[in-house]
Amino acid sequence: MKKLKCASFFAGVGGIDLGFEQAEIFETVYANEFDEYAVKTYEENFNIKVDCRDINEVKSEEIPDFDVMLAGFPCQAFSKAGKRLGFADETKGTLFFDICRILKHHMPKYALLENVRNLASHDGGNTWRAIHDTLDELGYNVIDEPVIFSPHYIGVPQHRERVFIMCVRKDIGKLPPFYFNIDKIP
Repeated sequence: MKKLKCASFFAGVGGIDLGFEQAEIFETVYANEFDEYAVKTYEENFNIKVDCRDINEVKSEEIPDFDVMLAGFPCQAFSKAGKRLGFADETKGTLFFDICRILKHHMPKYALLENVRNLASHDGGNTWRAIHDTLDELGYNVIDEPVIFSPHYIGVPQHRERVFIMCVRKDIGKLPPFYFNIDKIP
């Protein structure tokens, strides 16, 4: 079986990527990470050369073709621990739109984006709606509500709620109902 090619953005040390690699049907063909220490760890763990440029300097056409985008875009602009400037934070709040720039150019089959729990309710839900609608306009089906998951939901003794945004290109199909939000399980 041919492996699906993944491109990882804001890759960190590869936490999201590890699960995909372990599934054995995915292969990482590109990774981008700005932090030099994370880059060293990622390269050691995944045996791939990381593009360590600022994402704003990376031209979409320089990225090899891929089937799946993985992106844990920076959360400081949306986190309760930060200033909560959202998209108004010109340094970190606009990086979601770099993801969109790359999605628009490559149109991969799937995308999995990850961020802090507060993204779901930031600015009274307007940030989530803007993200959802932008991805929809780019040609992706996205679940209407953000998927919130924490390891403690499945018995792991760590409470770290995160928002996951799952996207599938519209010509491929729709996303089935998905429940990780404990209070939303039917």
